[in-house]
Amino acid sequence: MSRFAVISAAVLGVLFPLLETLRRGLGAWLTTPVTLLEDYVAGALLLWAAVFLAQRRPSGWVVMLAAAAYTTGMMSSSFWKQLEAQLTGETWEDNQGVVIAFKLLLWGLPLILTIISAKAVLRERATS
Repeated sequence: MSRFAVISAAVLGVLFPLLETLRRGLGAWLTTPVTLLEDYVAGALLLWAAVFLAQRRPSGWVVMLAAAAYTTGMMSSSFWKQLEAQLTGETWEDNQGVVIAFKLLLWGLPLILTIISAKAVLRERATS
């Protein structure tokens, strides 16, 4: 599970800021900086967690849990609100179905990492 978590966190850590910047453009830093910033924070936290876990630091799973939980929470309202819009016939953007599919991945994978990390932290605490 550790290898899966490291690879997933590293890939997501790069994808979050990259995809949001491509989607909104660099000009969004001038108009809606918080929208970009939350993705950059998620990316940084996930990369930090991937490094700590890859280095087998004692706090690796705790850092992964915090990073994955933050990212899952960040993506929750975005994913569910856009899904609801799709189901009620609202169109927020072109290719909304594709965007929702990506958001499902960007919400679901951190959720899986959160669960894996929580189990690892509980397992480590039980053995110490």
